[in-house]
Amino acid sequence: MKTTTPATAVLDDVPETSLYTIVVEFVGGTYVSQTSADNERSALSSWCRTIRTDEDFGPDSRRLAEQIEHEANAARLALLDGLESAWSFTTVLNDRLILGHVIKTVPIPA
Repeated sequence: MKTTTPATAVLDDVPETSLYTIVVEFVGGTYVSQTSADNERSALSSWCRTIRTDEDFGPDSRRLAEQIEHEANAARLALLDGLESAWSFTTVLNDRLILGHVIKTVPIPA
């Protein structure tokens, strides 16, 4: 007799991912992006990998990504007071302030 694994058993082994919106203010611009990840730190790391590759911030892209990841890894990604699923971070690159937010986002049903 042939048996199959129920679909729910397979899904239990896969970490659940959520959609996160990343908002960064840097040098007079506001940059908004979305990524899927299993938590807010992973979402920020995923976004940093993207800006390293795409060089969205020109020659500062690599250093910007490294600085932001350092802040996230140093547990400076802070839950905003009075809110759920919204975090903030700040850092400085070349004497310029970087202000960022990571927001767990619920997509609109299709």
